[in-house]
Amino acid sequence: MSAASRYGLEQPLGRGGQGHTFRAVDSETGQAVAVKVIELRGGDGWKPFDLFERECRTLRALDHPGIPRFLDTFAQEDQGRYCLVMELVPGRSLQQLLSDGAVFPEPQLYNLLHQALVILDYLHGLRPPVIHRDIKPANLIQRPDGRLVLVDFGGVRVALREDGGSTVVGTFGYMAPEQLHGEARPATDIYELGATLAALATGTEADKLPHKGLKVNLEPVMTASPLRDLLSRMLEPDPDQRPGSAGAVRELLVRQPASTPPPANNEDEADASPLADVEGPFAAILRIIGTLGYVGLTVVDVVLMPLIVVMLGAAWSGRPHRLDRLRERKSDIRRALRSGRRAMRALSRGKDPYQLKQSPEPPPALPPHRRGRGRRGRW
Repeated sequence: MSAASRYGLEQPLGRGGQGHTFRAVDSETGQAVAVKVIELRGGDGWKPFDLFERECRTLRALDHPGIPRFLDTFAQEDQGRYCLVMELVPGRSLQQLLSDGAVFPEPQLYNLLHQALVILDYLHGLRPPVIHRDIKPANLIQRPDGRLVLVDFGGVRVALREDGGSTVVGTFGYMAPEQLHGEARPATDIYELGATLAALATGTEADKLPHKGLKVNLEPVMTASPLRDLLSRMLEPDPDQRPGSAGAVRELLVRQPASTPPPANNEDEADASPLADVEGPFAAILRIIGTLGYVGLTVVDVVLMPLIVVMLGAAWSGRPHRLDRLRERKSDIRRALRSGRRAMRALSRGKDPYQLKQSPEPPPALPPHRRGRGRRGRW
């Protein structure tokens, strides 16, 4: 069976600048998947194909619950069609919710912000960093359980500078000013995320938000709040003046008097105080044990776990069900390892690991199914 006949295209899911995405069914597994299709026409040149190949290479290398998994590619070259098969993400895009008149209260907006920052932390922390360049409500899908997924990597850029220049990628209103001349950096995605949240907060598409000069002016459309101040910082036209990373946004969150504190930026760096000091004659021994334990668990987490996963992935390449179970187990094991690292870190500092202060969780997801009219997004 050819790859083209294996995936039966069904209803369309969305349309982007680089192609159409359809729901499909994998006839070999019976699972529903998403298939992105681009069609090359005579006058298009090869740039769309280059972007498509870049998206395929990028998705193949990514592994994060907030990003759809790469599954397959195939081509119908006689028709000029090239297809990317991905995990089908259930749920609705934030654009659909916004268009339906959903009200996004402040706790919901903070929750979406925290989840998006986790995804950007992963992308920007890669070497080279991956810049999405087209973050907007239509490219953020909320699963039924409230988890956020970033989709459509058709405009992705995998380095801060690339040979041969760069195509202008983005959506008017959401794209950062530097994108107009082909520049992209982590701060570019921060701007787009700020514009996305501003649109959700006000119920207004980003290209219709008021401006004061080059800067988006949120004062007429949002009441004064720490969230409005934060979004204004994220929407600075000069990339050197806005937060340059997800971590920088979290630092601003920590300093603001928000009612919903942000989660720790890194589980290993979460402050373990206030803790009871470890006392007694064995304190020095416990510190040494804590230090050795922390180093050992770090080696297992950073070195051994990825190696084991790669080896098992190669051995089970023909058994997709086992690979799915492996991914689930990997997440559980890494959580346990990081919990152990936090305890060992506390012990190495002479603290009681049983009294670890838990990192604050982001506010619970509030499915924005309420419809509202008039003063949407004002609190």
